Amino acid sequence: MKSQRDTISKILKNYVLCEYCAGRLISKSIGKYPSKFLGKKYIKKFGKSSNQKCYICKNIFDSLDYMLCNIQEKSSNYDFKTFHLGISLKPSFLERDDYLKSKFKIKGIENIKFAVAKELAKKISRRTNSKRITENPDLFIEANFKDESSTLLAKPLFVYGRYNKKVRKLPQKRVMCRSCNGIGCHNCNFKGVENITSIEEKISNFLIEKFDGKQVKINWIGGEDQSSLVLGNGRPFFAKILNPKKCNKMLPKSSNLSNVRLSELQKISLFPKGSIQFKSQVSVTIDTEKSISLNQLKKLKFLENTEIKDSTHDKKSISKRIYKVGYKKLGKTSFILDLLADGGIPIKSLIQNSDMVPSVSELLENQCECIKFDFKNIVI
Repeated sequence: MKSQRDTISKILKNYVLCEYCAGRLISKSIGKYPSKFLGKKYIKKFGKSSNQKCYICKNIFDSLDYMLCNIQEKSSNYDFKTFHLGISLKPSFLERDDYLKSKFKIKGIENIKFAVAKELAKKISRRTNSKRITENPDLFIEANFKDESSTLLAKPLFVYGRYNKKVRKLPQKRVMCRSCNGIGCHNCNFKGVENITSIEEKISNFLIEKFDGKQVKINWIGGEDQSSLVLGNGRPFFAKILNPKKCNKMLPKSSNLSNVRLSELQKISLFPKGSIQFKSQVSVTIDTEKSISLNQLKKLKFLENTEIKDSTHDKKSISKRIYKVGYKKLGKTSFILDLLADGGIPIKSLIQNSDMVPSVSELLENQCECIKFDFKNIVI
């Protein structure tokens, strides 16, 4: 007991410490919880009066209210009930803390970084009526005491939905800027993409405006040619909204975005991992080099329950299957082909490319050209 008192006395008589650091350093020795009040009690008993700043933290605890105001001002724009706090300190703080702990053989106490984070988190919790947690918080706060700044980042918001595409010549994805290859330049206004309207742009703008997000990343369930329509129940997609400030806002089940209709919109808890298997119901308009008869079109039934392979791929490539086939003759050299097939089959190649085995041109022994193809339904 006497040796513990001697250690405490030596620390407080030889080093100027604030009440927080004093309470933290001596807490283990006397079996008490570290606190400002514990430090105050022992400084009064063993310490010396001084106008100098704390040897370890340079009175950083006195600046917590300034950092709190900085964080509160920024966090007022966010919807959150839980947060996680990270802090950055100058390395010299940790070095001085470690030096004293080593010199006086103090073990098993929280370090200065943990102590600062704990006190600041208490203040944030009280001021914002929120709770500090470590796993999956609504808001991540980084307090940088090196330059007295703070950075806030909301956890991503995930949305599932479907889209119908009502017009042709509308690409699904944004087109990378040809001048800078996506880096950003004067030609693209430093956005990295061409100034071309796309479904991705429409959905992204809708979700960013709705939830006050920074960026949207979309996981598409298949794709289509820019000249194809997407009809029926629409093509499914999953969207990840980065840093959404207003994550509690209601999401309508559907929305019209000028030639693109969104449906089945809903917030989901997790973003799907890996590829999602799906089937597509496709209607293809085809022209043939030579005249075609209904009798010849019957050969297309061979495609039903047939595996489609790309001969240019290696053995590791996954084969796809066609499940249903229908056809309708339009003219001497044209017909419509209706397919229910696994997603991922390149439709144009299936019709006119000899690399696809079997291909429509090969089956009919008549060179075919895909004029257009539309998606009637997507099933997942």
